[in-house]
Amino acid sequence: MNTIAIPGQSPFDAIRQVRSDGTEFWSARDLCKAVEYETWRNFAAAIDRAILAAKNSGASPTEEFAQVTQLVDAGNLGKNSREDYELSRFAAYLVVMNGDPRKPAIASAQSYFAIRTRQAEVVESKIVDAIDVSKRQMELMQLAQGLIDPRHIEAKARLVLARALGEAPELDPATTPLYAQTYLEEKGLTRDEVKSVSPVFGKRLKAMYQLEHGEDPKQYPLETKSGQIRPVNAYTEADRDLFDRVWAKYYGGAA
Repeated sequence: MNTIAIPGQSPFDAIRQVRSDGTEFWSARDLCKAVEYETWRNFAAAIDRAILAAKNSGASPTEEFAQVTQLVDAGNLGKNSREDYELSRFAAYLVVMNGDPRKPAIASAQSYFAIRTRQAEVVESKIVDAIDVSKRQMELMQLAQGLIDPRHIEAKARLVLARALGEAPELDPATTPLYAQTYLEEKGLTRDEVKSVSPVFGKRLKAMYQLEHGEDPKQYPLETKSGQIRPVNAYTEADRDLFDRVWAKYYGGAA
């Protein structure tokens, strides 16, 4: 567990700690000093009120307020044990909300934890939305099995999962999807130009594919930004040379 002080940061950020598993907490003893309480006894009363508020809200006090025992140096007396709590963000918020409102430091802490809690809620909401989109895409690919090239489904699934996890996908160029619209955007065409060029470009691309392979390119169901599903020709990065040749032949190779 560690804390890292950064110049100019909030004192409540400065005492925030992170466990080895990535979860965060605030030591109640550290928070007591940060909000300028003279005695632990008075601050403990605010903690007791916060624990009651957590129970009434349906939260688990043992999870939000993890009680721990610390050993502190007592000089010639050796080491003494003292009570502390590892407070979650929600627990710390409840504690300062139950603190002495006459203290400027308490008002500052209330503002800090209210803002951070709201920011966390927004982030969590975005994560849930991203997971929902990924789930719908995966369900669509399940329905597409047997209708299109399984390698293309696998590649698309890897892309969806990588985006959901915030990772870079590991893909084989032979199965990595390549769309005409994406290719044209890479060439520097504007949105209106892509819209104008892509239908004819797609027909020329399909004709050259048929000429070289003796069959039509496979189809793939693509979800548009508007949420509609439409079939598109399933090309991959392995076909990029084909794209380049169509571009060079009909568009002079100029970007």
